[in-house]
Amino acid sequence: MTTILLAVDTDVERAKKQAKTITGLPLQSEDTHLSVLHVFRTDDDGADARNLKSVTAALDDLEAAGFAVEVEQSSGDAVQSILEMSERIDADIISLAGRKRSPAGKALFGSVSQDVLLKSERPVLIETTD
Repeated sequence: MTTILLAVDTDVERAKKQAKTITGLPLQSEDTHLSVLHVFRTDDDGADARNLKSVTAALDDLEAAGFAVEVEQSSGDAVQSILEMSERIDADIISLAGRKRSPAGKALFGSVSQDVLLKSERPVLIETTD
């Protein structure tokens, strides 16, 4: 069984690109467990990741490819939430969508993808976009 955690933000195109990358891997849908995670910035009891267009876009594409998918959500620090969820589900791979940034942009604004890549003991698949 292969377990993959797709951490998606609110960008629909990035989420669809992540899903396309996963469906393009040589995986057997019946032997693969996929979880789509969205981390909300604040803890809002009414928040539901399934209501986000990015989550539903990834979910629709993954399910259309024959995969069973769970939707997960958390709130707070995105890096910590992604790492904790990857541990909880024992993910074999963490899938992230990154944005190309200049070194100065990374220093000023940080990068969830960069931090997860540096802090995770699991393989991280980063789908970059412009």
